[in-house]
Amino acid sequence: MSEPVAPLVVILLASVLGLLGLVFAILVRTAARVARIERLLAGERPREEVAGTSPSPAESAAGGAFETFLSEDPARRELPKGEQFAAYRRWRQARGLNWSNS
Repeated sequence: MSEPVAPLVVILLASVLGLLGLVFAILVRTAARVARIERLLAGERPREEVAGTSPSPAESAAGGAFETFLSEDPARRELPKGEQFAAYRRWRQARGLNWSNS
C-alpha cells in the first residue's frame, strides 16, 4: 500500500518546489522593477524646477487663467466655445503662459 503513495508524494513535492520557484522569480523581477523605478525617480528633478517658475497669480486665482481671460473682455463670454478656446490659446501665448517645447 505504501508503493502508490510514494509517486504521489514525489509529484506533490515537485509541484510545490516548482510553484515556489515561480513565486521567487516573480518576486525577483518585481524587486528589480522597483529598484529601476527608484533610480529613475532619484534622477528626476522636482516639477517646480522643471517648470522654472511658480504659477502666476492669474493661474492660481479661484477661476484660473481662463476666468481672468474671460473677465478682461465681457464680449469673449458670448463667443462660441471653439472661438473662445482659440482666443484663449492666443492670449496665453501672448503672456508667456504656455509650456515651451524644450
